[in-house]
Amino acid sequence: MPINWIAVARDVSIVFGLVLVSSFAAAQLIQATGEEVTALVIGLSNFFWGTVGFTISGCLAKTQRFKHLFIVAIGLWLVSFVNVAMGLTPVQVWAVGFLLILLMMGLGGGLSYLFVRTPQGVQPAYNGQANPPAGESNPKN
Repeated sequence: MPINWIAVARDVSIVFGLVLVSSFAAAQLIQATGEEVTALVIGLSNFFWGTVGFTISGCLAKTQRFKHLFIVAIGLWLVSFVNVAMGLTPVQVWAVGFLLILLMMGLGGGLSYLFVRTPQGVQPAYNGQANPPAGESNPKN
């Protein structure tokens, strides 16, 4: 099956958007309470909302889910290079961050099966086998 690049771009945008907005919101909420914004808090927010984004992506993909999610993970990792370009993340942290993106992908992809199952193919018609499908009789017996 060929890669649907429009769906990949949509899903990279969903995950990146959720992570970006949640990071900003978490930082604003923490600053409003007078607390210090730490990398741990932002990281946990990113991990949670990234997993939610991959769950949404998995629900939208339905077929060849993990192949699609892996391509989305690569796209998200490449797009996140903007953090390096802006001087927010060292290159080494960005490179290792791909492992966290894969973890979010795995969790989100697994969770997506709780909401949307992979469509099953059409069941083949009864062809006289010894064990007919449920509800049908075997005329040879």
